[in-house]
Amino acid sequence: MISIAILDDSETDLNQIELLVCTYFNRRKVTYNIKKYVKFEILMMDIQENKYFDLFFLDMAIPGSTGIQVAKQIRQKYQDPIIVYITNYLEYAVDGYEVNAIRYIPKSMLKERLNPTLDLILCKIEQLDQRAYIIKYDGTIEKILYRNIFYIRKEGKYSVFYHRNGQSKIRKTLQELYKELDPKNFIYIDKSCIVNIIHILSCGQGEVRMRDQMCLPISRARYQEVRKQIIQLWREERQ
Repeated sequence: MISIAILDDSETDLNQIELLVCTYFNRRKVTYNIKKYVKFEILMMDIQENKYFDLFFLDMAIPGSTGIQVAKQIRQKYQDPIIVYITNYLEYAVDGYEVNAIRYIPKSMLKERLNPTLDLILCKIEQLDQRAYIIKYDGTIEKILYRNIFYIRKEGKYSVFYHRNGQSKIRKTLQELYKELDPKNFIYIDKSCIVNIIHILSCGQGEVRMRDQMCLPISRARYQEVRKQIIQLWREERQ
């Protein structure tokens, strides 16, 4: 399932983009869902409430903001969103690449350029990390992608996963879970909490701030190791 957000203050353009995207994915037999936004404030409210999208189509000219500012806020919340600008404002094309937009499509060339762009996007989505943790409880099986897990906390007899779709719990110790997870992704910040380092936004004396805006305490014993791994990850991302 590919989740898509389209932001444009023109209802006509919004509906045209939706029609072309639906036609493409229906033809490719790819499952998807689309949510349209006329106001950027509503999109940002959904994002702050942890609604997840794989793909964003943004206009550059947005009343009350700009496509660049919206993209910066999106990237604060998500590690790997795919952003495409569809706009009449060609003079801002260079700015679009500053926020790692994958494409910049003039509205006058939408029909010619959208399908090749979606071909590229499908390839990129297929390359995303698909590793997952499987939780089994009460006859139910739940699959949680590694890249969607923010952190795991010990709460009573359970370990609770905090992830993009909410919370899930399992009756295992953190030590048992840590042995089952990839240590390159997950790290203890204290004895009762494991975090996914790709979702750490900042690290200071005493706490880390996560992509879901939660601030979690770091034990003194773990601080230097957590800081070392974060710096290493950020250096690798710049290469």
